Amino acid sequence: MTRRQELFRIGKAFPFEATRTLGAELDGHSFTAEVTLTAQHLTGPGFVVDFGELQPVKQYINANLDHRLLDDTVGGEATCERIGEHLLAWCQTYLPPAIATRLEAVEVRTGRRPAGSPSTVQFSASHQLGGLPEGHQCGRLHGHSYLVSPLPGAGPLPAQVGEYVRERLDGRLLNDVLDFEPTSELIARHLATETGRDLMGLRVSETESSWAEFGTGIR
Repeated sequence: MTRRQELFRIGKAFPFEATRTLGAELDGHSFTAEVTLTAQHLTGPGFVVDFGELQPVKQYINANLDHRLLDDTVGGEATCERIGEHLLAWCQTYLPPAIATRLEAVEVRTGRRPAGSPSTVQFSASHQLGGLPEGHQCGRLHGHSYLVSPLPGAGPLPAQVGEYVRERLDGRLLNDVLDFEPTSELIARHLATETGRDLMGLRVSETESSWAEFGTGIR
């Protein structure tokens, strides 16, 4: 017998400006390194990992890749694949084991951030999270402009997702209308399970540089 297995995935993008030599020519770009982590079970109030725990990645990129000749850091021809492999190896070595074991990939791309899906749904709302260390910024009342979009490669979102978001979440304090800690991971699961019987998953983005996915797989 097969059963569906829940899976959460998050991504954090780190932009940097740099150049490299490809062949004999300088090749300068705006680069983005996107770190992806995955888990079947969430920690804390509902995280794959706390995005704040990825701050060392940003610090490493700022110190060693940003506004640099990438060949010097990567040690050879700095293709996007090689830069990604370099960063993945660094993350696996220097991030705490609880985070490193959840690493899935580091993808590096050039150019500006691609446009979102035409079926993306936007809403704005407030929230605060419990169960966090004293002084954590997400423990304070704050807000986001959220984007809800289909999983990469999937079809458009069902219309009922947009209807649900506009009627139940837009302009609200999420703690008042949801019976769980409103992390992006748990909001994604809630929207996928509440708004579409055949919806295999979706992506929720709180900021320009971060996102969380919930999906199910057959096992």
